[in-house]
Amino acid sequence: MVHHSTDDDSELEVRPDGATMLVQQSVDAPSSSDSRPLQEPDSSSAVSNHTITITVSHDSSDHLLHVPDRATFGDVKKALVQKTELEASDMKILFRGDEKDDDAELLQAAGVIDGSSLVLVEEPNEREDHVEPPPVMMMTEEIAKAVAAVQAVTGEVDDLSDRVAALEAAIDGGTIVAVKEFDMAAELLMRQLLKLDGIKVDGEARVQRKAEVRRVQKLQEDVDTLKARCYRAKPQL
Repeated sequence: MVHHSTDDDSELEVRPDGATMLVQQSVDAPSSSDSRPLQEPDSSSAVSNHTITITVSHDSSDHLLHVPDRATFGDVKKALVQKTELEASDMKILFRGDEKDDDAELLQAAGVIDGSSLVLVEEPNEREDHVEPPPVMMMTEEIAKAVAAVQAVTGEVDDLSDRVAALEAAIDGGTIVAVKEFDMAAELLMRQLLKLDGIKVDGEARVQRKAEVRRVQKLQEDVDTLKARCYRAKPQL
Protein backbone atom coordinates (compact mmCIF):
# COMPACT_ATOMS: atom_id res chain seq x y z
CA MET A 1 0.00 0.00 0.00
CA VAL A 2 1.52 3.33 -1.09
CA HIS A 3 0.64 6.77 0.29
CA HIS A 4 0.90 9.95 -1.80
CA SER A 5 0.58 13.36 -0.18
CA THR A 6 -1.65 16.07 -1.65
CA ASP A 7 -1.52 19.86 -1.21
CA ASP A 8 -4.29 19.88 1.36
CA ASP A 9 -4.50 17.85 4.57
CA SER A 10 -5.38 14.55 2.76
CA GLU A 11 -3.50 11.60 1.21
CA LEU A 12 -4.04 9.26 -1.76
CA GLU A 13 -3.79 5.63 -0.70
CA VAL A 14 -2.89 3.14 -3.49
CA ARG A 15 -4.30 -0.26 -2.71
CA PRO A 16 -2.72 -3.57 -3.96
CA ASP A 17 -5.36 -3.95 -6.65
CA GLY A 18 -4.31 -0.58 -8.14
CA ALA A 19 -7.29 1.37 -6.80
CA THR A 20 -6.72 4.64 -5.08
CA MET A 21 -8.59 6.09 -2.12
CA LEU A 22 -8.58 9.64 -0.78
CA VAL A 23 -7.94 9.62 2.94
CA GLN A 24 -8.66 12.81 4.98
CA GLN A 25 -6.22 13.45 7.76
CA SER A 26 -7.62 14.54 11.09
CA VAL A 27 -6.76 18.00 12.27
CA ASP A 28 -6.46 18.63 15.95
CA ALA A 29 -9.19 20.90 17.23
CA PRO A 30 -7.94 24.03 18.86
CA SER A 31 -7.46 23.73 22.57
CA SER A 32 -10.24 25.05 24.70
CA SER A 33 -7.61 27.01 26.55
CA ASP A 34 -7.06 29.09 23.38
CA SER A 35 -10.64 30.31 23.35
CA ARG A 36 -11.34 33.62 24.98
CA PRO A 37 -14.60 34.39 26.77
CA LEU A 38 -16.63 37.22 25.29
CA GLN A 39 -16.39 40.38 27.33
CA GLU A 40 -19.64 41.75 28.62
CA PRO A 41 -20.31 45.25 27.33
CA ASP A 42 -20.35 47.96 29.90
CA SER A 43 -24.02 48.21 30.75
CA SER A 44 -23.69 51.14 33.09
CA SER A 45 -25.35 54.30 31.85
CA ALA A 46 -25.32 57.76 33.27
CA VAL A 47 -28.56 58.97 34.76
CA SER A 48 -29.43 62.36 33.38
CA ASN A 49 -30.86 65.04 35.60
CA HIS A 50 -33.93 66.68 34.07
CA THR A 51 -35.22 70.10 35.06
CA ILE A 52 -38.60 71.69 34.55
CA THR A 53 -39.61 75.34 34.39
CA ILE A 54 -42.55 76.53 36.49
CA THR A 55 -44.10 79.94 37.13
CA VAL A 56 -45.06 81.04 40.64
CA SER A 57 -47.39 84.06 40.90
CA HIS A 58 -47.12 86.24 44.01
CA ASP A 59 -48.88 89.58 44.35
CA SER A 60 -48.29 91.25 40.97
CA SER A 61 -45.05 89.36 40.23
CA ASP A 62 -44.38 86.13 38.36
CA HIS A 63 -41.31 84.19 39.46
CA LEU A 64 -39.76 81.78 36.94
CA LEU A 65 -38.13 78.77 38.62
CA HIS A 66 -35.99 76.01 37.13
CA VAL A 67 -36.18 72.99 39.43
CA PRO A 68 -35.40 69.26 39.15
CA ASP A 69 -38.34 67.14 38.03
CA ARG A 70 -38.01 65.21 41.31
CA ALA A 71 -38.25 68.36 43.44
CA THR A 72 -40.76 68.76 46.26
CA PHE A 73 -43.00 71.66 47.24
CA GLY A 74 -40.55 72.29 50.08
CA ASP A 75 -37.80 72.76 47.49
CA VAL A 76 -39.99 75.31 45.70
CA LYS A 77 -40.42 77.27 48.94
CA LYS A 78 -36.65 77.28 49.49
CA ALA A 79 -36.12 78.66 45.98
CA LEU A 80 -38.71 81.38 46.64
CA VAL A 81 -37.09 82.56 49.88
CA GLN A 82 -34.38 84.46 48.00
CA LYS A 83 -36.79 85.85 45.41
CA THR A 84 -39.48 87.06 47.83
CA GLU A 85 -37.55 87.53 51.11
CA LEU A 86 -40.37 85.64 52.84
CA GLU A 87 -39.82 82.89 55.37
CA ALA A 88 -40.63 79.42 54.05
CA SER A 89 -42.90 78.90 57.07
CA ASP A 90 -44.96 81.92 55.98
CA MET A 91 -45.57 80.53 52.48
CA LYS A 92 -48.61 78.67 51.22
CA ILE A 93 -48.40 77.12 47.75
CA LEU A 94 -51.55 76.63 45.68
CA PHE A 95 -51.79 74.43 42.60
CA ARG A 96 -55.05 74.18 40.66
CA GLY A 97 -56.77 75.87 43.58
CA ASP A 98 -55.60 73.31 46.15
CA GLU A 99 -53.24 74.14 49.00
CA LYS A 100 -50.08 72.01 49.02
CA ASP A 101 -49.26 71.87 52.72
CA ASP A 102 -47.03 68.78 52.54
CA ASP A 103 -43.51 70.05 51.86
CA ALA A 104 -42.31 66.49 51.18
CA GLU A 105 -44.83 65.93 48.36
CA LEU A 106 -43.19 65.57 44.95
CA LEU A 107 -44.20 68.01 42.22
CA GLN A 108 -44.63 65.06 39.86
CA ALA A 109 -47.07 63.36 42.24
CA ALA A 110 -49.26 66.48 42.29
CA GLY A 111 -49.30 66.72 38.49
CA VAL A 112 -46.87 69.64 38.18
CA ILE A 113 -45.11 69.47 34.81
CA ASP A 114 -42.90 71.71 32.70
CA GLY A 115 -44.74 75.01 32.15
CA SER A 116 -47.15 74.63 35.10
CA SER A 117 -48.25 77.68 37.11
CA LEU A 118 -48.46 77.86 40.90
CA VAL A 119 -49.66 80.57 43.28
CA LEU A 120 -47.79 81.75 46.37
CA VAL A 121 -49.93 83.13 49.19
CA GLU A 122 -48.35 84.75 52.22
CA GLU A 123 -49.67 83.36 55.51
CA PRO A 124 -47.51 84.77 58.32
CA ASN A 125 -47.36 82.49 61.34
CA GLU A 126 -48.27 83.91 64.70
CA ARG A 127 -45.04 84.70 66.51
CA GLU A 128 -44.61 84.86 70.25
CA ASP A 129 -42.21 87.80 70.04
CA HIS A 130 -43.71 90.83 71.66
CA VAL A 131 -44.25 93.63 69.18
CA GLU A 132 -45.19 97.09 70.32
CA PRO A 133 -48.66 97.77 68.89
CA PRO A 134 -49.04 100.84 66.69
CA PRO A 135 -51.27 103.69 67.75
CA VAL A 136 -54.94 102.75 67.89
CA MET A 137 -55.94 105.37 65.32
CA MET A 138 -53.38 104.09 62.77
CA MET A 139 -54.39 100.45 63.31
CA THR A 140 -58.06 101.27 62.83
CA GLU A 141 -57.34 103.14 59.60
CA GLU A 142 -55.26 100.29 58.17
CA ILE A 143 -57.88 97.71 59.10
CA ALA A 144 -60.59 99.84 57.50
CA LYS A 145 -58.64 100.02 54.23
CA ALA A 146 -58.01 96.28 54.25
CA VAL A 147 -61.66 95.50 54.97
CA ALA A 148 -62.73 97.79 52.11
CA ALA A 149 -60.31 96.04 49.74
CA VAL A 150 -61.59 92.60 50.73
CA GLN A 151 -65.19 93.75 50.33
CA ALA A 152 -64.42 95.02 46.82
CA VAL A 153 -63.16 91.56 45.89
CA THR A 154 -66.20 90.02 47.56
CA GLY A 155 -68.47 91.94 45.18
CA GLU A 156 -66.59 90.61 42.15
CA VAL A 157 -66.66 87.08 43.54
CA ASP A 158 -70.44 87.42 43.98
CA ASP A 159 -70.73 88.09 40.24
CA LEU A 160 -68.51 85.11 39.45
CA SER A 161 -70.60 82.93 41.75
CA ASP A 162 -73.67 83.88 39.70
CA ARG A 163 -71.72 83.05 36.54
CA VAL A 164 -70.85 79.58 37.84
CA ALA A 165 -74.49 79.05 38.86
CA ALA A 166 -75.58 79.94 35.31
CA LEU A 167 -73.15 77.38 33.90
CA GLU A 168 -74.59 74.73 36.19
CA ALA A 169 -78.16 75.60 35.16
CA ALA A 170 -77.23 75.35 31.48
CA ILE A 171 -75.63 71.94 31.95
CA ASP A 172 -78.60 70.69 33.96
CA GLY A 173 -80.79 71.75 31.04
CA GLY A 174 -78.78 69.64 28.62
CA THR A 175 -76.81 72.47 27.02
CA ILE A 176 -73.22 71.75 25.97
CA VAL A 177 -71.30 74.80 27.13
CA ALA A 178 -68.20 75.85 25.18
CA VAL A 179 -64.86 75.06 26.81
CA LYS A 180 -63.84 78.72 26.71
CA GLU A 181 -66.67 79.57 29.13
CA PHE A 182 -65.18 77.29 31.79
CA ASP A 183 -61.66 78.51 31.09
CA MET A 184 -62.72 82.15 31.37
CA ALA A 185 -64.49 81.52 34.67
CA ALA A 186 -61.41 79.75 36.04
CA GLU A 187 -59.15 82.61 34.90
CA LEU A 188 -61.34 85.28 36.53
CA LEU A 189 -61.42 83.32 39.79
CA MET A 190 -57.63 83.05 39.77
CA ARG A 191 -57.38 86.83 39.36
CA GLN A 192 -59.53 87.35 42.45
CA LEU A 193 -57.31 84.94 44.37
CA LEU A 194 -54.25 87.00 43.42
CA LYS A 195 -56.02 90.21 44.48
CA LEU A 196 -56.76 88.73 47.89
CA ASP A 197 -53.16 87.62 48.21
CA GLY A 198 -52.00 91.19 47.61
CA ILE A 199 -54.11 92.68 50.41
CA LYS A 200 -52.12 93.27 53.60
CA VAL A 201 -54.52 92.43 56.39
CA ASP A 202 -54.70 92.17 60.15
CA GLY A 203 -57.36 91.56 62.75
CA GLU A 204 -60.91 91.28 61.41
CA ALA A 205 -59.77 91.86 57.83
CA ARG A 206 -57.59 88.73 58.03
CA VAL A 207 -60.61 86.61 58.96
CA GLN A 208 -62.64 88.06 56.08
CA ARG A 209 -59.85 87.52 53.55
CA LYS A 210 -59.34 83.91 54.64
CA ALA A 211 -63.05 83.20 54.27
CA GLU A 212 -63.08 84.79 50.81
CA VAL A 213 -60.03 82.78 49.70
CA ARG A 214 -61.82 79.56 50.66
CA ARG A 215 -64.91 80.72 48.78
CA VAL A 216 -62.93 81.34 45.60
CA GLN A 217 -61.21 77.95 45.90
CA LYS A 218 -64.61 76.27 46.25
CA LEU A 219 -65.85 78.01 43.09
CA GLN A 220 -62.73 76.83 41.24
CA GLU A 221 -63.55 73.27 42.23
CA ASP A 222 -67.15 73.76 41.06
CA VAL A 223 -65.97 74.98 37.64
CA ASP A 224 -63.71 71.92 37.22
CA THR A 225 -66.56 69.61 38.24
CA LEU A 226 -69.04 71.24 35.85
CA LYS A 227 -66.57 71.05 32.98
CA ALA A 228 -66.06 67.34 33.61
CA ARG A 229 -69.83 66.77 33.73
CA CYS A 230 -70.43 68.67 30.51
CA TYR A 231 -67.81 66.83 28.49
CA ARG A 232 -68.09 63.37 29.96
CA ALA A 233 -68.12 61.17 26.83
CA LYS A 234 -68.85 64.27 24.69
CA PRO A 235 -66.54 66.07 22.23
CA GLN A 236 -65.17 69.44 23.33
CA LEU A 237 -66.24 72.50 21.38
